[in-house]
Amino acid sequence: MHRDQYLGKTSNANAGHVVRDFVVWLAANLRHPTLFAHQYTDRRTGDQWQFSGLEDACVQYHWKHKGALGSPAGTSLSSNDAALTALGKALQDGIGKADDVEALAASSGVMKWGGVSAGNVRWLTINSNGLAALLKSTAAAFASGNLAEPILLNANLRFNAGMTKVYSLLVQDFIIYDSRVAAALGWIVVKYCEAMKLTQVPAELAFAWAPAKEAPGAKSPKNRNPGRDDFFFPRLTNAVQHAEWNLKASWILAEALTLAGAENFAGFTSVAPLRRLESALFMIGYDLPQNGGCVAQVETRREPSTVVTHDMIECFTAVKRNQFFYRIDKGGILMGKGRRHSIEEINTVLTTLWKAFDSKPFPLANSATKVRDGQERFGIGMAYYAATHNKGNPPDSSALAAVLQDLGALSYTPGGKDNWSINTSELSIAADGDTIDISTLIDREIELRDML
Repeated sequence: MHRDQYLGKTSNANAGHVVRDFVVWLAANLRHPTLFAHQYTDRRTGDQWQFSGLEDACVQYHWKHKGALGSPAGTSLSSNDAALTALGKALQDGIGKADDVEALAASSGVMKWGGVSAGNVRWLTINSNGLAALLKSTAAAFASGNLAEPILLNANLRFNAGMTKVYSLLVQDFIIYDSRVAAALGWIVVKYCEAMKLTQVPAELAFAWAPAKEAPGAKSPKNRNPGRDDFFFPRLTNAVQHAEWNLKASWILAEALTLAGAENFAGFTSVAPLRRLESALFMIGYDLPQNGGCVAQVETRREPSTVVTHDMIECFTAVKRNQFFYRIDKGGILMGKGRRHSIEEINTVLTTLWKAFDSKPFPLANSATKVRDGQERFGIGMAYYAATHNKGNPPDSSALAAVLQDLGALSYTPGGKDNWSINTSELSIAADGDTIDISTLIDREIELRDML
């Protein structure tokens, strides 16, 4: 299906009148003074957020970032747009020159800005060879306006809450479709259904949603499921589905803004209108009202694989590219099969490497037999084995190293043998220069999880 067909702008539009009616309704109500009023409590700070409508939500946009490529740190929409503009230029330059190193650096910077480095930076790194070409071809597929592009239907497509941010900088009128934006879109669709007196959500508007990233057993989890009563929305289960709804959402919102003549939506004339509307949805979608009945409905339709791993982060080892999952908590890092690396153990590994190599590169070197026999080159494997008092399994340090790169504690350069190093710009190094503490990075990851 092509864009114009979905939007009901052609004579053979498969989506019929439903999408067009929704676009017209949304355009007419974009600045409604009360229809999109919303409020919630920030779980991390306890602050109360109240929005009178979409424009107000855009004005109150808040995302804390450290700046990027010369743009300053900040929290406002303007400062975030400056960071994204800088990252977008670097990303486009790298892809334009077919420079994988530049493409990797820029795309990793986008992940850092969005608080989604975990899992994504590892994937980008191990797929850095040919990354520029991959990003270029996938962006072209999104820009084609055709949902049937083979790249977008490929089961190996890499697309998630991190990659949507990357492609939003490469494709014109392409929004960031994360769990907050998806939740707000579904919430708006329910209001449309009620206004039109529909008894269920039309399939063409059933935006797929994803749960918030919560700590296991959270006492007051955020709700991102917009469904209630007989209004059902499917849960995101794979990359192809995510890409499809990202495109459909982008098409709908861009068309609504065009119909509404919303160039000055929310008054941020320096920020693109679609980015402003996306930002409003991001703020509203942090937490939706809890609606009786929708949770049980979703549980019966959930894919079995998501039950096991939905609260853990996907990651890959550097050399063999083995997939695994992990979770960060106050105590350290929990791997699959119950293996845990405590903060004390991690600090010992990092400090040992710091004392031996300073900021110079070092190897993984974690052969089980060579490490245990003392015949292996000194590197991550030996440091890990010593930190576990010679009880740990040396190959387990492959996964640990990958997670530490996700967190920013270690840097990894593809190619060669000595391709790991301590990331001094991110770690807390004691005044005496002899000890390293990863606690600040752990706390930062937990804080980001509560915001996403």
